[in-house]
Amino acid sequence: MEHQLNIFTGKIDTKTDQGKVKALDELFELSAKYKKSSEFFKLLEFINKFPNLSPFNAFLIHTQDSAAKIVLSAYKWNKYGRRVKPLSRPFIILVPFGPVEFVYDISDTEPINGIEETIPESLLKPFLTKGDLPPAIYNRTVKNAEKDSIDYFEEKMQMGGAGYASTFTNNRFKVTINSQYCINEKFSTLVHELAHIYCGHQGSVKGNWWESRKGILSKEAREIEAESVSYLVCVRNGLETTSPEYLSGYIKEDKELPDISLETILIVANYIETMGTGAFKPKKKRILT
Repeated sequence: MEHQLNIFTGKIDTKTDQGKVKALDELFELSAKYKKSSEFFKLLEFINKFPNLSPFNAFLIHTQDSAAKIVLSAYKWNKYGRRVKPLSRPFIILVPFGPVEFVYDISDTEPINGIEETIPESLLKPFLTKGDLPPAIYNRTVKNAEKDSIDYFEEKMQMGGAGYASTFTNNRFKVTINSQYCINEKFSTLVHELAHIYCGHQGSVKGNWWESRKGILSKEAREIEAESVSYLVCVRNGLETTSPEYLSGYIKEDKELPDISLETILIVANYIETMGTGAFKPKKKRILT
């Protein structure tokens, strides 16, 4: 019997058909839109435009209208002095502990009083303010990683050495980061190495919620997954990262992507992003049979 993470509930589902492809990855595989690396990078850029949505919900918006600019619920648009135009088609997103929520693009709204009001710059340019990552986000991420049996270390490394993830002792993993890095560089590296672990690249042991994918992906696929997660999490935290350089280097030839899992990327990006917040709750342990 196979146990899989349900992308809608965040819980583990039991599947009797072990050959069943996960729904999101099936869509990703069948859609010619995402087969080219340049289109995949455009998808990541689109997801980063919506830091108020989870990466998965931003992907849902993309599948419904890749031209969407700013999406909010009717209630939130009212708070900004706008209302939804009659007969406007809503976008559907998922909400925790509920079925769905309807949101609308700014193009489907109009001023309530007939007077065009200035849209807050925080909505138009969500990443206008860039600076150092708040230490609280970094510290919470490290602390919450320990709840998943991942220990954090720092050590002085040679020039160019960023960090690495590895198996540890007593069914634990560890992430080691270059102690000479600034907080932004440390965070980018931390997210990248956590992505390798949570994507299953380092394997899995009893008590982990993620499945082992060790030995089934090429090095290229593993790095694209980890860099994609790092790109999403860092940019959505208002930080610049070297991930676009790595991904762009791969994209120059615009060749087909290797076998990567979009579902895994979105789940892991959302999980690591939440680790830096006060709302983080560890996922339930994976059930082994």
